[in-house]
Amino acid sequence: MLLKIATYFAAAVLSAALRGQDATDNTPHSVQFLTVDKDVKLEVLDWGGAGRPILLLTGLGNNAHIFDRFAPRLTEKYHIYGVTRRGFGKSSAPAPTPSNYAADRLGDDVLAVIDQLKLVKPVLAAHSLGGEELSSIGSRYPEKVAGLIYLDAGYP
Repeated sequence: MLLKIATYFAAAVLSAALRGQDATDNTPHSVQFLTVDKDVKLEVLDWGGAGRPILLLTGLGNNAHIFDRFAPRLTEKYHIYGVTRRGFGKSSAPAPTPSNYAADRLGDDVLAVIDQLKLVKPVLAAHSLGGEELSSIGSRYPEKVAGLIYLDAGYP
């Protein structure tokens, strides 16, 4: 099933990249802002669903709305969330210092989202620069996640 998710995810990312992110947000989801650090809130989208939670993490320059057309396809079997990293979209943008945007800091943001949503061993899926968060979490806290899906993602 993870291969099926990965295939859908790759298609959605490519489709979004080719058409650009839509300014119109018309998919059924809720939006909340979670505090993950001093004066930093992240936009978190919740498309609902049943089953194991999956957090979708974006690439550089994107916000979680890049998954608006893709996420609803997974809600029959999974509970789907999307996270807009700090510095992008409607999430807070702290000063551009190395400590505010280091891989472990970005990974800690995702861990704070997991904790605040009270998710148990979610699957994390990311593309592009989102692989940085996956690598950070997977290497430091592998027990907190059920799996990591890298799609055209990288960075140790």
